[in-house]
Amino acid sequence: MSASAAVGGTRQGQPTTLGEPASFDGGLTEIGEGAWAWLQPNGGLGESNAGLICGEGEALLVDTLWDERLTRRMLDAMEPVLASNRAPLTHLFNTHGDGDHWYGNGLPGAGVEIVATERAAAQMADEPPAMLTRLAPVGSAAGAIGKVPLLPGAASLRGLGMFMGMLSHYEFDGIQPRLPSRTFTGEDSIEVGGRTVELIEVGPAHTVGDAIAWVPDARVVYAGDILFNGIVPIMWAGPVDNWLAALDRIEGLEPATVVGGHGPPGGAAELATLREYWTWLAGEVADGGDEDVGKLTERLIRSADWRGSEWADWAGAERTLVNVARIRSTSADGGSEIGTIERMKLIGGMGALAERLRD
Repeated sequence: MSASAAVGGTRQGQPTTLGEPASFDGGLTEIGEGAWAWLQPNGGLGESNAGLICGEGEALLVDTLWDERLTRRMLDAMEPVLASNRAPLTHLFNTHGDGDHWYGNGLPGAGVEIVATERAAAQMADEPPAMLTRLAPVGSAAGAIGKVPLLPGAASLRGLGMFMGMLSHYEFDGIQPRLPSRTFTGEDSIEVGGRTVELIEVGPAHTVGDAIAWVPDARVVYAGDILFNGIVPIMWAGPVDNWLAALDRIEGLEPATVVGGHGPPGGAAELATLREYWTWLAGEVADGGDEDVGKLTERLIRSADWRGSEWADWAGAERTLVNVARIRSTSADGGSEIGTIERMKLIGGMGALAERLRD
């Protein structure tokens, strides 16, 4: 993998956005000819990655970040690269509809074309930043109620409160990001100053509208949240077979480097490990029968199979609760979108599981 030292971001050991010591260097890193990754350690909630591709007189940004403060920091770090290549931003591609990949869309100029899949654009329209602002009082109340341990569901309420506490590291008030101005289904491409960037829809998997960007001349894939590296993935949509097919599609391109949505860049080995995680988990869920989702997930995480696996050291083991629930649900009905109430229940369950795993 061609790479240069990261510029303009968090250095290893320094506090991340969520206040943890960084396990790898963040910032702007050249990963191929005319291709860069913006990395945010450690890849936790909202600590997402982005990308930059420069051509002759044009540049493409892959994703923005969860708030404008972080997006401005990223764009400032990219400015010397854009200037030296004489390539202003002309295009923006959003890999999917989760806010940590598009809430900064208001900062690139109005002349920048924004592209996403039709399904991603629909999700973006339904989940503006104001939605998270409205949830803040709910999370505060849940956290307070969850401090009373005798109340039924107190642990889940504490988990919801923990989630909202993590959101406090971001600034959502007043954000008005732009929605995509062009959408597609299946496949599309963007011409960036003489370079072709291929856009390939691979969802629903992580979300309903996932897509990747393939830069053939640099052999780089920007995979969005189809690849999590060093942290447990989370499947809000599914089914899991779609995610496995997406990994196969990326592998078939034979990239030199894959920039995932969270964690450091990877390649074939990281894709293979993620496939093993999903294949193993799907088999265990099938064997788990009607066992309670929380109990099944905890049993799997504490199992010898998990402890001996390559993902045993990944952060965020509690996210597997969502994956177990979605594998079971999408296996039963062939796939479905998840509603806000169900999502909040699962977030609460994750928090409760995280508490138990610390014991």
